[in-house]
Amino acid sequence: MLVMTRWIGPHAYGVFVTGIGMVVFLSNLARAGVDTYLVRCEVDPDERVYGVAATVVFSISLFLTLLGGALTPLLVRWYHSREFVLPFFVLLITVPLTAVTGVAMARLERQLNFGKVAAIELTGQTLGLAVAAALAALQLGVWAPVAGQIAWQAYVLFATCLSAGMIFRLEFDRQLAREMLAYGIGLTASVRAWQLRTLVNPLLVGRFCGTEAVAFVALALRISEALGTIRLAAARMAIATLARLQTQREEFRSVLQHALFLQVITLGPLLAGFALLGPLIVPHVMGRRWMPALLVYPFAAAGVMINSVYNLQASALFVMGRQWLVMRSYAAHVAILALGSAFLVPRTGVIGYGWAELLACAAYFPMHVGLMPIAEVSYRRLAPWVAVFLAILFVPA
Repeated sequence: MLVMTRWIGPHAYGVFVTGIGMVVFLSNLARAGVDTYLVRCEVDPDERVYGVAATVVFSISLFLTLLGGALTPLLVRWYHSREFVLPFFVLLITVPLTAVTGVAMARLERQLNFGKVAAIELTGQTLGLAVAAALAALQLGVWAPVAGQIAWQAYVLFATCLSAGMIFRLEFDRQLAREMLAYGIGLTASVRAWQLRTLVNPLLVGRFCGTEAVAFVALALRISEALGTIRLAAARMAIATLARLQTQREEFRSVLQHALFLQVITLGPLLAGFALLGPLIVPHVMGRRWMPALLVYPFAAAGVMINSVYNLQASALFVMGRQWLVMRSYAAHVAILALGSAFLVPRTGVIGYGWAELLACAAYFPMHVGLMPIAEVSYRRLAPWVAVFLAILFVPA
């Protein structure tokens, strides 16, 4: 990723981010929580259930793809630019690919085959980056990351279906589909409410500060989230693991508490390490024109660190059927991030997004309060570690 961005430059990368933000949101929305429903089922789903799930997800993804295309004129008016339109249209073809992948991935997760899931994701990302870097070296600009994204999603779909031994047969059962969506709507509202945050950078930073500013914020977020990928995998693993302990409350609490501690002490050194080494890495690997991204990185990394304390608690609430509590917390997070960015970015530039990111973390705490009657999580061991890592993040700044 670092080499690719050096070759394509902030402007082209900013155009790509402007399109991919909406596409990723639509892709995740298209899953409608059906993949998590399959993982959480107490009885192993049979081929017919997977077929109905694939039909539901594929149908939703087609509708959202068309909706994304229909929204393009509004986006053109918002950005006062058309240069993102063609890449955006091409990226929309990944919406069905990503959505259907979730159904096959659910079977691997039910088998607790997380090693294979991680291998597929890592290989897919590596392939996508290799394709993007090769095309960036040929000076193809924005089309380099577009091609890399398509290669990544296509590979993950193929490899996941192959590993899960799945051949999708489109089937439909009204009652079963309604049951999937009844669970999935609550989950989707929660998770997708939080993922609305991915639109704040292109929509608000892009409008107030321009395409290159979008690229700087996006790079800081991408690096911090790439280093923090473990928390996303942990959240998926937690749903599958904690679902088996729903009736064993003390063991449920103990497993959750231990997982939180391991996640923090694993994630902290990675995020803090880049904060210390970034001023050396960025100018030599990417070029000095990308240095403004380091202004945002400490804030983005701090957001990832704080989120790691609460993402497993959100997974526990999902397992216990408290999706709407998570949704309210995530919706408040996005609202604070958006309002903070709208107020601060026009006045302070890209660093205003960073401050808004920190302010928005306050919205996570209601999840902790809501979880207390179910599993009393303590921060006694976590707090000193989190404080040390957060302090290191801002040392270079």
